[in-house]
Amino acid sequence: MRLCMAILAVILFAYAPTVATAACYGTNSKTKQRQPVQEIHRSSSHPKRYFAESRHDPRTGRPQIIYYARYSGAPAYFKSFIRAHECCHQAGHRNEIAANCCALRRLQLSSSGLAAIRNYIISRDVNSQTAVDYKGQGSLFWSKTANQCLGSAGL
Repeated sequence: MRLCMAILAVILFAYAPTVATAACYGTNSKTKQRQPVQEIHRSSSHPKRYFAESRHDPRTGRPQIIYYARYSGAPAYFKSFIRAHECCHQAGHRNEIAANCCALRRLQLSSSGLAAIRNYIISRDVNSQTAVDYKGQGSLFWSKTANQCLGSAGL
């Protein structure tokens, strides 16, 4: 089993760079123009322990994704999911489950890639490590994602 997971991680890592460089656009909150999202990596932790957050620069209105210390420690395949999830927020998906569904559609993962995301979320109880309640943590959060996304989206 560990060998299978190691092989899967290598395969997904090889796939991640192509996903990570995909265009990510949002709407400038001041000009209302569509523009590339500015991606900022920080070595500090978010006060609520987020991996990343989608926001707008308060001065210019430019759409941004801020990546925090927790993101840097995640495996490459999960970083790809986080980035896609935050890009989906910039595309207008405000709730967490909707952003998950959008990210899963964008990544077009194989069943083993999807299982890796699921296993990481559940085994690390990803959401319950934050200071925000997303109405269900770990396996419950994944179940809500799977119920909303996987059946209707055909993933």
